[in-house]
Amino acid sequence: MEHSLTQHFSKDELAFVEKVENDIRFVETRYSLLLTPFINPRQVEIYQVLANRSGLKCFSSNQYMTREYARVIVAPDYYILEKKDFEIALLEIKYANKFNQLEHRQILGALLHQMGVKRTVFGDILVEDGRAQVFVDQRLSSHFVSEITKISRVSVQLNEVDYSQSIVSYEERDTKDLILSSLRLDKVLSSVLKLSRSQALKLITTEKVKLNYRVMTKSSVMLSIGDLISVRGFGRFYLTSDLGLTKSGKHKIRIEKT
Repeated sequence: MEHSLTQHFSKDELAFVEKVENDIRFVETRYSLLLTPFINPRQVEIYQVLANRSGLKCFSSNQYMTREYARVIVAPDYYILEKKDFEIALLEIKYANKFNQLEHRQILGALLHQMGVKRTVFGDILVEDGRAQVFVDQRLSSHFVSEITKISRVSVQLNEVDYSQSIVSYEERDTKDLILSSLRLDKVLSSVLKLSRSQALKLITTEKVKLNYRVMTKSSVMLSIGDLISVRGFGRFYLTSDLGLTKSGKHKIRIEKT
C-alpha cells in the first residue's frame, strides 16, 4: 500500500483498508458489482475514498435511508443503481406492549445470541414506545422471522414491512449541558463520565476510546461539535451543540448520551 494512502488511516484501520482494496480488485477483475455487509459510517467512508481513487462507482444505502449502519455497493462505471440491489429488509418487531417495553440492548442481545449471527448481517435497531424494528440482510429475512420468537422473555413476532413505515425517531438520548475549560478528549471524557483525568487517560491509552469510529490513543485530540465518542464499558455520546462561552472564557456545550 502506498505511503501517501496509509497516512490517511489509523493503525487499527489498516486491516480493514486491506480488505477494501481486495474488494476493489475483485470488482476491477470481475467487472461486476460487490455488495458489503452492514458497516459503520467510518468504514463507509473508507470504501468511498478507495473506490473513487480507483475510478469505480460507490453507493451507500444511507444516502437513501438515513441510518447509522449502511451497506455499500462498489461497481464498474457501467452500473446504474437500483435501490433493491442493497438487499435490505425492514422487520417490524411486534409484541404485547401494554405490559412490556423492549429496549435497544435487549433486541441487540437477542439477535446476536439467539440467532448466533455476526453484527454485520443486520443494521440499525429502531425503538420507540411500544414499537421496534431492525434492518437486516434481505437474504436472511425469513430466518430472522422464524427464529426470533422471544426477546428477554417477551413473546414477539417479526414481519417484513415497507421502508416507508420505518420509525423516524428511534434512539432515546439523555441530554446534558456542560461547562469545560477545553474540548480536549481527556477533559471531555473526564467531565462526561465523571472520572478523574488519570482514569480518562487510561481509557485512551488502553485503546478503549473511539472518536467517530476511529480508535484514539492521544489525549490531546480536540473535539468538535458533531463528534461521536464511544467508550468501551461506558456507552457513547455526541457533542451536539455549541452554546457559546462563559464570561470566564470556558466552553458551554450540549452532549447527548445514547
